[in-house]
Amino acid sequence: MDILLYSSAIIAAVSLLLIAIFVIVALRNAKKMMNEVSETMARMENKISGITTKSDQLMERTNRLAADLESKVHRLESVAQSAQYIGQSSENLSRSFQSISHQIARPEPKHREVMEKLTTLTEAFSHIYFTIKSEKQKQNSYGQQKLKQLPSPHSVKEI
Repeated sequence: MDILLYSSAIIAAVSLLLIAIFVIVALRNAKKMMNEVSETMARMENKISGITTKSDQLMERTNRLAADLESKVHRLESVAQSAQYIGQSSENLSRSFQSISHQIARPEPKHREVMEKLTTLTEAFSHIYFTIKSEKQKQNSYGQQKLKQLPSPHSVKEI
């Protein structure tokens, strides 16, 4: 019986030793795995930091674009208002021209006689002006032809 007792004690000691070895191996594997998880977490943290930086840059760019777009929209609104004012001004100008042309086409009787005299005088002055102008052009062209026909200094003989 002593042998059984010793053999069971040896089996219990070996099993405790094996359990201790397995626990040590498991703890080493767990430590190795924890180191790998820690490294993976550090890499993920770096990548997330990079993504955060890029998203911050993207957000800043988006904000700048939004501000630029807003300023351009305000400028475009002022251009649209100016175009509207120009449209109104052109309508007013058109109405004014229509009013003036109506007044010219149908003058009052007291102004009709004066307008006919002014038209006659204007036609006479323009006829005189263009006649004088054509005479001056003829004289200038005649004088230029005379200058062209003068003899050269080499062909003149000394007397």
